[in-house]
Amino acid sequence: MVQLTKTRSLLFHLYPGIIITFCFVLITPTLVARQYPPQLGLLLSIIIAAIPVLLSHLLVAKKKEQKVSILQLNGYTNKLPTGKLILYATGLVVFAFFIWGVTQPLDKFITDKLFSWLPAWYTVQDFNGYSKEAIQTTLIVNLLLNGALAPFVEEFYFRGYLLPRMQAWGKSAFIVNAVLFSLYHLWQPYVYVTLIISLMPMTYFVWKTKDLRLGILTHCLLNIVGAILSFGLLMKK
Repeated sequence: MVQLTKTRSLLFHLYPGIIITFCFVLITPTLVARQYPPQLGLLLSIIIAAIPVLLSHLLVAKKKEQKVSILQLNGYTNKLPTGKLILYATGLVVFAFFIWGVTQPLDKFITDKLFSWLPAWYTVQDFNGYSKEAIQTTLIVNLLLNGALAPFVEEFYFRGYLLPRMQAWGKSAFIVNAVLFSLYHLWQPYVYVTLIISLMPMTYFVWKTKDLRLGILTHCLLNIVGAILSFGLLMKK
């Protein structure tokens, strides 16, 4: 396994976020002008930029490390017992949602005080003002994309590929990974604190157990539950 220098670790975490954010900024104003919520712009950016960029990087790494398959780049192939896997993932999801709920006032404060200069559509965190049909379309795309595909690719790249190759950071590797993964979300700078706190335990447990499936399952469950809750709120309107 080819280890990364600290500089490469920083670069490999952050450059995909720059590309994704550029795409988000480029296409979202047009969607908003057509009465679609900006969240749809982010979802399209994941399809257009995030997944292709991360997979392209993995393909290059596969060739460099002389692997037969991208899957062989995964450095965390240990398998927890099924019961433990489900228990850990459930606990991590509950913790993450608790943190998201508790830090909502902080996120709003950060948005208002530090990022008020950004366009309104950049920092929007709800669907107010959009038609039920436009919201429904966005939520369906969100469920299909973020329910499995996007979390799998992100977890494989950040936790399966990058984290095991961060030995230069020593025992702080999981902390650096969690922080940099949060900072990678340049399109959501107002939730950095929330992301770091909520995702730190997941990153630690993946690093400690060396089971990438834990990160994938937790990430998928977070997105699926979030999407279902959003659908529930929409149906009540």
